[in-house]
Amino acid sequence: MNVHFLGYTGSIQHAGSANVSLVVEEGREVVLVDVSGAPVMEMLKAGIDPRDLKTVLITHSHIDHIYALPSLIHQLWLMGREEPLVIVGNRETIGKARELCSLFGLEQKNRMFPLVWEILENGVYGSLAGQLRLIVFPVPHGVPTVGCVFESAHGKVAYFADCTADVAYPEVAYDADLLIHEAGGLCEDSAILAGKGHSSSRQAAEAARMLRAGRLVLCHLPSEVSMYQLMLAEAQAVFKRTELPVLYKAYGCEKV
Repeated sequence: MNVHFLGYTGSIQHAGSANVSLVVEEGREVVLVDVSGAPVMEMLKAGIDPRDLKTVLITHSHIDHIYALPSLIHQLWLMGREEPLVIVGNRETIGKARELCSLFGLEQKNRMFPLVWEILENGVYGSLAGQLRLIVFPVPHGVPTVGCVFESAHGKVAYFADCTADVAYPEVAYDADLLIHEAGGLCEDSAILAGKGHSSSRQAAEAARMLRAGRLVLCHLPSEVSMYQLMLAEAQAVFKRTELPVLYKAYGCEKV
């Protein structure tokens, strides 16, 4: 199982990255988590054929996590896709996603491939092919939001895109080989971040330590790139195996 970052910033992009979005791949099973930037182009840069995409998971309805969905669907249609695309999210998120796509009349286009809308608030999504298993669970944020875990015979990845540090981590999130956790700023800004539904880099590292993660990669980073090394140092003081994200890199689940 490999994970590729297609973007890693929070609400405001910078010249080096679009908003947070990532791909999980296990063999021919390809899942896109959150939809920002130019997803078809970014998948190609990561060495992934967009036509192999099977499932899209949208963690919540905030614009920086959902806005590129119509573009993704439209481009796959232009590329001649015929097989269904499954779009998974909680009830509010799926409602917003369908509204967004309806603005462009996507499902009414001639020979549009089927869009399969799946509502999942908490639990296992049982329709992935092959060995890959997806589990979602609610996390505290400004709107209904899910965190997720991907499991296969090759490891476990846990992803917390947007959430405050007071999240009640489920048992399934423990002992992940790779934990990807949002970090909106430094510990000194924890109160401000919490008021916006976010965590600091130190809090992300504390989560990694508590969850017994193998590695931690910070994501949903602020637009001020000058803060990144300070955030990394703050996190590594708590959890040494912390990294900053690298676009398109294949993050595997090797043991450390």
